[in-house]
Amino acid sequence: MHIVQFGEGESASPLDLAMVVESPGPELGELSKRVRAQHPELSLVVIAPRFDERGIDVAAGVEATAIIPSPCESGTLLRVLKAQERKVSFAGRCEGVETSELLRLHAIAGSNGILHLAAEGRSGAIHLEDGQPIHAHCEGHLGVDAVRELLRWRGGKATWIAGRSAAARTIVGRIQGLLEHDLGESRGALDIEQAPRDVLEKIERLAQTTDILAAYLLRNTEVIAGRNDSSLDDAVVGRVLTRLSQVFHDMEVQQGDGAGTEIQATVGEHRLVVDRLGPSRLGFQVGVVVRQATPVCKSLRRLLRQIDRSFRRSLASAARNQASADAGSGQAARSSEAAGLHRVA
Repeated sequence: MHIVQFGEGESASPLDLAMVVESPGPELGELSKRVRAQHPELSLVVIAPRFDERGIDVAAGVEATAIIPSPCESGTLLRVLKAQERKVSFAGRCEGVETSELLRLHAIAGSNGILHLAAEGRSGAIHLEDGQPIHAHCEGHLGVDAVRELLRWRGGKATWIAGRSAAARTIVGRIQGLLEHDLGESRGALDIEQAPRDVLEKIERLAQTTDILAAYLLRNTEVIAGRNDSSLDDAVVGRVLTRLSQVFHDMEVQQGDGAGTEIQATVGEHRLVVDRLGPSRLGFQVGVVVRQATPVCKSLRRLLRQIDRSFRRSLASAARNQASADAGSGQAARSSEAAGLHRVA
């Protein structure tokens, strides 16, 4: 083991860290286990050619602080060392925290790493980049199916391992949409219940317009309502609009309000458009597939803006009704209190 101390001046504190380089094959993980057995409190960084299901289980088994796919550059090693140097350690354990809440925290933090879950002899993992899931696996499930299976697990142990796994992407949507979809299924209704009925009707009429081949309502990149022409595969169209919505969200994070409200793509004779509906904090969008070079292309933006205005009017009306209801209940409570005081007097 070669130990190198980084820092400037005599006051620099030594790093309590070991980097273990693992070779592929049946002996994968043996070196990490020996180092962990000899140094129970040491922070371990596991370096290996690939981190598939077995590699992630190995890293979780030794409670690795981070992983680094090899071959790796010196800059990558230095970033891991600096991150370890800045990390604040806490003693204790969190119990009763839902897996969905852990994912939300990592999404807010924009974390890069793997959330490994183990329970009753089963194991699985969700790989995140910049706070968003790119891959997940557990017991024969991959991608979105694996995330939803892991969200159903109760108890067990959760291990966070920092670093990019370089796994192949099997998840396109954002974590917000995945979590809302899962919660919606558990209570028997999806986000479609939160969308105003007149907006859904307008999207339905839009899908029936000549030369418009598909119209869908999305929330946080997940399709929640809509329909398409019989000439298109609805599963393919849903995936394409989800990916386009993902690109829009990423650019919105990069540019803020300067990113505008829509994104378009042209593929062959089809034009795909994803446009925001209502305030960005709600995450609603409308996705449309239209025939290229047709009259409806020129009026499409106007049609989508009409749906947006209708959506905002419905939200404003709902807010006014809620405010009136709150005011009415407050007045009733004050009247009841006054009557009670009169009786006492």
